[in-house]
Amino acid sequence: MATDSAEGLAVLGYIAVMSRWRWLIAAILVACLAAGFAYLRTQTPLYSATTKLLYVQPVTISNPLVQGGYSQAYQQPDIATISAMVTSSQVTEAAFKLLKGKDTSAGYFINATQPADSAGNSSESVIGVEAVSADPEAAALAANATAQAFVDWRRDSRGAQVEEALTAVKAALQTYSNSSARQSTEYLQLRQSEQALELQLQSLSSDFMITVPATVPTVPFSPRTRHTLALAGIMGLALAMGLAFLLEQLDTRVRDERQMMELLQMPALGHLPPLSRRSAEGAEVQMLSNPSGPMAEAIRVLRGNLSFTGVDDDVHAVLITSSIRSEGKSVTASNLAVSMALAGQRVVLVDGDFRRPRVHSYMRVSNVVGLSSVLARRAVLEDAVIPVSLEGRGDGDVAAPDVLARGRAGAHVMSAAGAGRGEEPTFRYLSLHAAGGSGSGSDALLRVLPSGPLPPNPGEMAASQRFGEIIAELAQTADLVIVDAPPILEVGDAAAMASRADGVLFVVNLSRVRWPMLERSQAQLERFPCRKLGMVVVATKQARRAGYGYEYRAASSPKGSPPSDGHM
Repeated sequence: MATDSAEGLAVLGYIAVMSRWRWLIAAILVACLAAGFAYLRTQTPLYSATTKLLYVQPVTISNPLVQGGYSQAYQQPDIATISAMVTSSQVTEAAFKLLKGKDTSAGYFINATQPADSAGNSSESVIGVEAVSADPEAAALAANATAQAFVDWRRDSRGAQVEEALTAVKAALQTYSNSSARQSTEYLQLRQSEQALELQLQSLSSDFMITVPATVPTVPFSPRTRHTLALAGIMGLALAMGLAFLLEQLDTRVRDERQMMELLQMPALGHLPPLSRRSAEGAEVQMLSNPSGPMAEAIRVLRGNLSFTGVDDDVHAVLITSSIRSEGKSVTASNLAVSMALAGQRVVLVDGDFRRPRVHSYMRVSNVVGLSSVLARRAVLEDAVIPVSLEGRGDGDVAAPDVLARGRAGAHVMSAAGAGRGEEPTFRYLSLHAAGGSGSGSDALLRVLPSGPLPPNPGEMAASQRFGEIIAELAQTADLVIVDAPPILEVGDAAAMASRADGVLFVVNLSRVRWPMLERSQAQLERFPCRKLGMVVVATKQARRAGYGYEYRAASSPKGSPPSDGHM
């Protein structure tokens, strides 16, 4: 059973490779077929006509009345030399004389063959004179003329042999001058040979006779269209398949999620759709801007899977990182923080990327004061943390959040009106007094700690003892602390922060990461002292094809009645 399963996986792998490179395979196959068509167009059609000759056993000169003295040993070498005789200059010149006055301007080529019967067997006593020409009529005329010239030449050759023998016999008879010598047995035998040779000379015939004359062919034998196209198709398919599998071996893109999980030794907790190419400054948190979209649904699945890894029990600080930049770790951290808060969890989102911070852009908060300010002891933690107030919290995720931003530069409210009601939210900044808030934010389910001003020594800040104290302090007042850390292959900040977190969530973007990167990342992750919770796969086919039937829809209700959330 295990062998059958492995073979099935191998076959599926081959099919997957062919499916990935289907356009390359199709292009090479079409190119080879086009080359085959072009080759056929350049070839001149050739026609073949064959005249069949039958070998007739010659009369034995020594005993002309007996026909049984001919043996196969004598016949075989004679048949083997026919090809040279047919194409000899004597036969060619004689055939040219027979064709005089007939149209053979297309030219022809003569060859001797041994035709096969309907059963595929060839006879040694049947010879074929084949003529090949671009003109079908010229091929038939040349085959018949050459065969007739060969028959005549064989007859004349045998006649010359008989005349030579007769001349020799007559010369021998002249030596018997007296009557007593002419009574001898030798003389009588010579007289009999003379009479036999004269009789044979009078009834002389060729040892070959035409049995089936050539007819005008109707279909050219060359080029063979079907054979050529089939050969071009087979060669194109073989070339395309070989090139596809070669490119597959050279391709370092990550395609097999099962192998990726085996390499990283982590389960896939979530699958996110491809990220928008919009810049970080214009990007939005999909959990707020499109709560019924594929990204929001994928984040909810990730949130549910995280609950089974012990987030609510012993894991209070989660580090989110990736191999390289722009894989989507900040998007994942921001959306996951909002989703956890909407589910009723007290969440603190910390931007631990001191080099390329993005959390403040996604969450629309100020980055004037942040984590770097607290680490440099230029601000207290309470002033740097920005609380986010979410109304109507619960599993419905339909609340419109108000982000309370407090910092040294002042306090203001950013309202996301319209979120959760099937509308595109509109962010706008209001004064804290106009919002009616006290500014404390102590009861907010979601709080954001941006990175703050870019420090000159980000590596030392990430590895400082103070950073661990800040994470521990935040974890005491929250159910979950999410830290957006820098990529592990570009800087060592994430490795230094790992000792301050309880678990790590690794983001893998299939459109950007490559196998060598994952192998280096796996070596780095093995050294992390915290627990490896799992990975989040971005730009997957599963999330791209996800279609959810349950959506937020504005219900058509009577005037004055409250709208339904539409989340079934």
